[in-house]
Amino acid sequence: MRVLFAIDPSIAHLYPMVPTAWALQSAGHEVRLASPAAFSDQIAATGLTPVPLGDAAWAARISDDPLEPKGHLEAERYAEVLGLGPEEREYWYLFFQYLLTPTADYLRPDRPEAAALIDFARAWRPDLVIWDLTQAAGAIAARVSGAAHARLVFAYDPASWSLDRLAAGRDALVAAGLDENPLATLVRPLADRYGVELDDELLVGQWTLDTAPPGLELPTRTRKVPLRYVPYNGAAPVPDWLREPAERPRICLTLGESYRRFIRGDWNRTPMLLEALADLDVDVVATLNDVQLDGRIPPPNVRTLDYLPLNLILPTCAAVIHHGGLGTFQAAVAARVPQLVCDTRESIMLRMEEDVSEESTEETGIYRSGVEYGVRELDAREQRPAVRWVMPAKKLEATPVANYVVSRGAGVRLDHQTQSVTELREAIRTVLDDASYRRGAEAIYDVWRAMPSPNDVVPVLESLAGDARNRR
Repeated sequence: MRVLFAIDPSIAHLYPMVPTAWALQSAGHEVRLASPAAFSDQIAATGLTPVPLGDAAWAARISDDPLEPKGHLEAERYAEVLGLGPEEREYWYLFFQYLLTPTADYLRPDRPEAAALIDFARAWRPDLVIWDLTQAAGAIAARVSGAAHARLVFAYDPASWSLDRLAAGRDALVAAGLDENPLATLVRPLADRYGVELDDELLVGQWTLDTAPPGLELPTRTRKVPLRYVPYNGAAPVPDWLREPAERPRICLTLGESYRRFIRGDWNRTPMLLEALADLDVDVVATLNDVQLDGRIPPPNVRTLDYLPLNLILPTCAAVIHHGGLGTFQAAVAARVPQLVCDTRESIMLRMEEDVSEESTEETGIYRSGVEYGVRELDAREQRPAVRWVMPAKKLEATPVANYVVSRGAGVRLDHQTQSVTELREAIRTVLDDASYRRGAEAIYDVWRAMPSPNDVVPVLESLAGDARNRR
């Protein structure tokens, strides 16, 4: 069969798709990966075939008129009407303030990307479309071309969870004058343009490829196909120093790929961690770039690299310190490594303020104000004040990931906002010295290993796609 993947133009979204795409291709199916044209080289580097969409010079977050995320007051109003508790609000904010914005970016009627995806699907006639949470146009492309379609989520599913809450609170939302389904509102114009009925399947897929290990997933009404998240981190030569056994315990320090493109200094987290590691009898491999280091010189026991695939580093490590990203968490699970997850008590609610006096760089759009960092967009021709995004000092998924790791005895939480350097150092030392954390890591590895691999899931996809097409 022919399988089309619709992917956000980010390696954080591409890499989790690669093992499933390769499993399908290795089974003899034709596979294509569609994403905005500027991302084609990254797709081709995985050995898979890209379908470039739109203008290669365009990227949603650096365009002249980027769509702003929903305001925090509106997000909070929804949370109040829906009666969400503190933990539930974190999932809601992730959906409402973060996921809806890139979803809208790639549905924009004034941009060619969505239309190009649908035109390609019409011409190529895929049997199955697999799309990620930000690529709702993939569902419309499937419907227009007669294909079955499914989402692939990288662990828990805040979109379906939030839609279930919206459906349950519909009457209260209408009474409060709020949109009963903001995702449907975003998808509807493109669906109407192509004469596609807007139903639940168009918003959440006919089924969901669910990579969350038991205990991390969110309860939803969607039809789920369990899928083991097989880490793919790109390819690189193995350096000579990594081939030699470590003389001291090795720790990997990795704080993510996406935020480091624009958050200079890493909320002061990087220097605190480097100071905590400096006095330990360990070797540290830190995948940090110049933006994260912000001019700081690492201590002698820390080897810094801009990037090295985690699947090369982690099997040699006694522990990993990371930002709580889902991909890094899953890679550590697969490597059976105890985890120290950077998390804070700060809500992930995004605040937006008018930018009036921040220092900035014309080249990158980075601004800096105390401990608040974000991205500013400024029209150089009009020199107008811009709305700034004030980001939380953590990865959006960090709290659920930390909760899962800690609850299973596979690691600890590190909070650079409430812990001193000494306390961070002692937490790291404890994870290295206490064998129970290694046993906890082995236990969640066993849970992960019991999930169906991408190769195991290929026959399931063949069957489900065939059934879905036969019902049309």
